[in-house]
Amino acid sequence: MEEKMNDMSHHIDTASEERFTIIVPSLSQAALEVHRQNMWEKGYRLENGINSQKYFQSDGREISKLFEGEAMYAITFVKR
Repeated sequence: MEEKMNDMSHHIDTASEERFTIIVPSLSQAALEVHRQNMWEKGYRLENGINSQKYFQSDGREISKLFEGEAMYAITFVKR
């Protein structure tokens, strides 16, 4: 089930995660999440730059577009 994260006070529970990615529709929202989630104080760093790309999923037979085929920005964090 997809969890909605519209509440600006919502923080991701990453205590047991070594690596995770936040996907947002704009570069400005990506920058906001980097600061809002305060990942540096939680022991994370950015894996690399914030990139825009299109996403697809596959069930092993067919491929379908995610996010209605729109390019989204990915912010990947890894534990230091």
